[in-house]
Amino acid sequence: MAKANRLRRLRATDLVGRWDYLRWEIVYPDGALTHPFGDDASGTLLYTADGGMSANIMAGARPLLSKANPRAASVAERARAFDGYFGYAGRWRFEGEGVAHEVTVAANPALVGSLQWRKATLRGRNLTLSVEEPVTDGLRVHRLVWQRPRRVRPVRRVKGR
Repeated sequence: MAKANRLRRLRATDLVGRWDYLRWEIVYPDGALTHPFGDDASGTLLYTADGGMSANIMAGARPLLSKANPRAASVAERARAFDGYFGYAGRWRFEGEGVAHEVTVAANPALVGSLQWRKATLRGRNLTLSVEEPVTDGLRVHRLVWQRPRRVRPVRRVKGR
């Protein structure tokens, strides 16, 4: 097995930084596979050295709202926008074979105050966070795959600011 593809025990320094979304797949007990936000979704996962984290994913090709101010858009438009977006932020720590996210803010209010535990594996530049979820006929497995960017370009300062 090539060195870049070898699995190894994670360290905090392995997680710190920015990760780009590759895919979110859900495997059902019958073997069916879905991608909740489609094949063209995008997102960013951030882990800071001082224990902060943020995870954001959105479906691709989300329609713009009819109004610049979201509160002026229809309830149906806002519901579609909410359905095409997933995000939360808070604190993180290692726990067992994975990482625990202590959610302090979230698009879904039901997540605030929850502990979201994910098994974490690192293979080369890819980080997979997974969790098993009980459903009526067994367990379904969520796998979120993130990739560390090859090269991070520094943000250029805008003149006059």
